[in-house]
Amino acid sequence: MNKGDWFIEEFQGQAGALSFKVDEVLFEGESPYQKVKIVKNSFFGNVMLLDDLVMVTDKDEFFYHDMLVHVPMVCVDNPENVLIIGGGDGGSVREVLKHQGVKRVVLCEIDKMVIDVARKYFPDLSNCLDDKRVEVMVADGIKYIKEHKNEFDCICVDSTDPIGPAVGLFTPEFYGYVKDALRVGGVMSAQTESPSWTLERVVGIRKNIEAAFGNAYLYLCPIPCYPSGLWSFALGMKSDKDPVKDFNIERSQIVAKQCKYYNPEIHKAAFCLPNFIRDALK
Repeated sequence: MNKGDWFIEEFQGQAGALSFKVDEVLFEGESPYQKVKIVKNSFFGNVMLLDDLVMVTDKDEFFYHDMLVHVPMVCVDNPENVLIIGGGDGGSVREVLKHQGVKRVVLCEIDKMVIDVARKYFPDLSNCLDDKRVEVMVADGIKYIKEHKNEFDCICVDSTDPIGPAVGLFTPEFYGYVKDALRVGGVMSAQTESPSWTLERVVGIRKNIEAAFGNAYLYLCPIPCYPSGLWSFALGMKSDKDPVKDFNIERSQIVAKQCKYYNPEIHKAAFCLPNFIRDALK
């Protein structure tokens, strides 16, 4: 990939793609797990590519990180201990730290190269990793979570697509480990792919979460640089609360003042699903 080239990401093997011009290649390397590239584009800013798939851009990262983190966090009473699995860029950790009362955030990222390049090329995301409340673990999230039962109030699974090193983060067994690692009343969130392009995958991931937790609440968010621009997430709750009726509105309002996308109204609206998704979930 060279300056002036056009980057093209085909959407899940479908007849469509995201494409943008590469103004500069800032980094290119290969870790034990994946190819890592950082490129610059005049519209998106710095862009992280993992195995030639867009993971994060300066332009629109806040859509994803706001919704992955704040939706579950306000569904927990006084969250103090939080685990992020994946998310080596630091964006999810940054959002967790916006919540008053958080005492400890563990970032468990398997690929050190992702953390290193994020520190250099995405400082607005990664500067939070130096906060005294943050523990950065370069480790396998599946192995780590098996060893930490009843420890966390909230767990956010900030994974790549269910291919390569992230495959194991989408199984019923893994979600069972997540549930065990949560305290009573805890909540997990996970990105669950594009309902427009891979609806069957969304339904399958939700089913796996439900198999582990006994519940699974799907919600939506626009993410401009991701396939189709529409993305899904899901909650698994270790309680009988309803994420729409029982979330902490006051805390939601406080944190929303620091967000570009998330607010209490968005929180409630995100769980309103279009008919084609409702029908698929039946």
